[in-house]
Amino acid sequence: MARRKTISDETVLGVALRVMTTKGPEFTLADIAAAAGIAPATLVQRFGDKRRLVIAAFAQDNGAFAGALADLPSGSSAAAVIAVFRLLTPGIDDVGAFADQLLWLRQDMRDPDLNRLARERFRLLREAIAQRLPPLAIAPADAARLIEAQWQGALNQWGIAPEGRLIDFVTESLTAWFSLVGASAPMDS
Repeated sequence: MARRKTISDETVLGVALRVMTTKGPEFTLADIAAAAGIAPATLVQRFGDKRRLVIAAFAQDNGAFAGALADLPSGSSAAAVIAVFRLLTPGIDDVGAFADQLLWLRQDMRDPDLNRLARERFRLLREAIAQRLPPLAIAPADAARLIEAQWQGALNQWGIAPEGRLIDFVTESLTAWFSLVGASAPMDS
């Protein structure tokens, strides 16, 4: 007779994601098993191997991200767009921890399944941005791509020379971008 699951796959994947983003790609199944309170063999039984666990955890996170985007208030303003990026900006102020999360970018570029998930996540992001943009002199899709690049650049700038809190640095950078393109608006952050 099979044993009943005491912890759902969804919960295990949530724990896995927290461990993965904390430890980077060098995490072990033992790390996740310990954090979830289950045996490493249980992870293998449920997910097969480390790679499939990673893919399942990031796929679940993409679903959560899509839900979080859907829950954001709508509207067309700089503040509405910045709210989308605030959702996506890591809530950490430790440069080392932030750098460890960037190790996943390498995996996103190399692994075809992780690359597909990353592209899906950024498609969702750009759609959410385009829906919230105030009127600009360029097409919404182009503006969404450019402001995403500004956000990515702000993350990297902060990582190299941190000034204050990451979320504040990103917010200030995006506010300046909107001012530069002539679409500034009061920020409600």
